[in-house]
Formats: sequence, structure tokens, C-alpha cells
Amino acid sequence: MARPEELRDLLCRAALPKGIVWAVSEPVQDLSELFPEERDCISRAVPKRQAEFAGGRLAARAALRQLGLPGVAIPKGADRAPVWPEGVVASITHTEGLCLAMAARAQDWRGLGIDLELDRPMRAELLGSIASVTELARLSPMPFSRAGVRIFSAKEAAYKAQYPLTGALFGFEAMESHLPLGAMRMVAELGLGAGAGLPMLQLADFDLILSVCALRHG
Repeated sequence: MARPEELRDLLCRAALPKGIVWAVSEPVQDLSELFPEERDCISRAVPKRQAEFAGGRLAARAALRQLGLPGVAIPKGADRAPVWPEGVVASITHTEGLCLAMAARAQDWRGLGIDLELDRPMRAELLGSIASVTELARLSPMPFSRAGVRIFSAKEAAYKAQYPLTGALFGFEAMESHLPLGAMRMVAELGLGAGAGLPMLQLADFDLILSVCALRHG
């Protein structure tokens, strides 16, 4: 299992787009630092999910402070997505033992999505729902089981970047990955529309895969 300091090291070495800030946390068992409306969001969740939620919210507030913003509640909306302060684009992700948040000012970026995964082989029966053979082969000579996790992470980040802008719900088949080129594009007339590009930065180290999709204005 990767440690917070390893994720921080990975992020410090990354050439993240200008204006994007980040913060890392471990899952937090003590929910006292959450706002009441945040605790209400997870009152029925299992302890593991509560701890991940709390760690993600604390990381998010730490990221927002780097933008000069005060600590505010980040509850769930009706669609279960985080409700961010006005003027901010941001995203939260977590995997075993790690929570990560990134944020930027909406005047600089119009969309931001991130995903963090453990770099483990994907079961063969799941690959078909994640990517086509062509997409998987683009990461050759990487085995399909490893390529599938890379593509899954990238598509998760791209989906999260576009969702606040479009409200569109769709499956992974609506996007096509070109990870060697650092790109994702829509192939279905959904969301941002067929042909729309979704830039992708993907980092892999310490048994972690981090995907970042930052959408520019214009």
C-alpha cells in the first residue's frame, strides 16, 4: 500500500498545469472536523467510507486554503457530487489509505477531474467494459490487464472533469483514450460532444496511478 509521503513525492515531481493546487490526507476516523451538513451526508455510510469522505474533505479544504479561500463545508449535491464554493473547480479522489484533492480558480480553468488508483492488474472480465482492444493495444507492450487500469483511471478523471459542465451521464464507451499522446476524446454525441478533447496527464509510481484532466477555457 502506498503511503501519503509517496503520493506527495509523486505530485511534487509532476508538471501539473499552472494554477492547480493539491493536498493529501489519509482517511480520518474522527469526524469532528467535518461540518454538520457533511456529517449528515455520510451518517448511514460504513466506517471505511466515512473515513475516506472525511479525509477527502479535509484535503479539499487544505487545497482551497492555498487559493486563499476560507474553510467551508463541501456537502454532496442531489447527484452526490461535491458542492464546491463559487468560483472554484475541484475534484477529490481516494484509494486504499490515501485521499487527494485538487482545486483551481474557475477563471483559470473551466473543469478539473482527478482519479487515483492502485497499479494492480485488472480482471480480464472487466476489460471489455473499460476499453476497446485498440485502446488497450495503444499501451503495448504493457499487458492488457495493466493497461486496463491506466485507461480506467484516465476515463474516470475525464468524466469527472466534464460532469459539472454538462451534467451528462454516460459509460466509458463514450470516450476513447490516447494515453501515449496524453489525450482523451469523446466519441459519442454526449457531454461535451463527439470529437471534444479531454487533455490527460497520467503519472505512475509507487504502485499508484494518478490521472488529471484539466479543461481550459475556449
